[in-house]
Amino acid sequence: MSSRAALGIALAALALLGAGSVHATDWTVALDTRLVASDAEQSFLDDGLGALRYGQSQSGLQLGQLRFALTQPIGDIVALHLDASSWGGHDKTPIGPTEAFLELRPYPRAGLRARVRAGAFYAPISLENRAAGWESPYTLSYSAIDSWIGEELRTIGIESEIDWLGTQLGHSFDLGVVGSAFGWNETAGAELASHGFAIDDRQTVLFGQVGELGPLPGEGLNEFHQYDGRVGAYFGAQAQYLDRVFVRALHYDNHANPAAYDTAVGEGAWATRFNSAGARVEFAGGWSVLSQWLEGQTSFAPPGVGDLEWDFRARYLLLAKRLGRHVTLSARYDAFEVGPYPPSDFGMQNGHAVTLACLYELDEHWRFALEGVRVRSAESNRTILLAATTPFATESALQVSVRYAIAGH
Repeated sequence: MSSRAALGIALAALALLGAGSVHATDWTVALDTRLVASDAEQSFLDDGLGALRYGQSQSGLQLGQLRFALTQPIGDIVALHLDASSWGGHDKTPIGPTEAFLELRPYPRAGLRARVRAGAFYAPISLENRAAGWESPYTLSYSAIDSWIGEELRTIGIESEIDWLGTQLGHSFDLGVVGSAFGWNETAGAELASHGFAIDDRQTVLFGQVGELGPLPGEGLNEFHQYDGRVGAYFGAQAQYLDRVFVRALHYDNHANPAAYDTAVGEGAWATRFNSAGARVEFAGGWSVLSQWLEGQTSFAPPGVGDLEWDFRARYLLLAKRLGRHVTLSARYDAFEVGPYPPSDFGMQNGHAVTLACLYELDEHWRFALEGVRVRSAESNRTILLAATTPFATESALQVSVRYAIAGH
């Protein structure tokens, strides 16, 4: 789908939904257009090995995102949630859902609050992507951690969370635990070996595709599949002190069999596990500090090759300042590594990135944003798959975003 066609569809959708309302259903439609100036390599989303969403050839007017979301209550404590988006480019699925689930929220009792989700949704890992549509209120592009989560991770299963609401019982903190059983996420980790971490804001739609399928380089992948019938799981805990400090830790393991392989589609399961921890601290005067760490391993054992494993690690530090009710200034530093074991030349990455952003929210309809990203990385696949003379690359992109949203119920 071309950018112009996607923009045309977006404008038509806005016009249709603006003409009326849906009773008993909360809905949102948002159109985000971008003006991009990039000197980056060809993006990993376009059969390249660039670490940014937009490569040099994509400078100009682009569709940032067309998003449609709805929440349909079913009685007093159950609701259906759907979030669907189009990102332009060459997606196999021009528009599709990123999340679709039923949520049960019983009334709190004795200071305890429960929540159960069933369907497809994001695991509670991210500390920065806490706005509607799993977006960040600080920057356009996500951290390396959340860029990978949006690209390859989705919970398709059931999740339960229990919170102890200490602040409602006269204490200064709340506590919570969460656990999940899921499937259809056995290819998670493959793209880390293929192109490494990236800095972008494109979320893969359910049963969608990353990049262009076919032979290397930058080989794409069909995401969210099940090859061995095993059940994955994650569990975590969180604590919040008043409205000032929020801390979260989580362990994730898809329990996949790395030897499981589907010859019909030429893809197999990747056994991926990791730990993540982070904190968000709110200070007086509109200051916020976020920091998160993620570290784990992914392994693959294709027929006739044997066990292959990659260790990965990423972390970031984000500083944000809220100016009045409308403006947010943010700066983020990311560092990330991917290393094969046993040591080899394929899939080795080491890099860091700096992101600066200014978001101006005029009202509930309009948001304007300016963001600059600079990524410096060494990616061994550049010399192996692209016959580049050096694995090093410095990539930069400047984006101006204009988003218009309408909502109703």
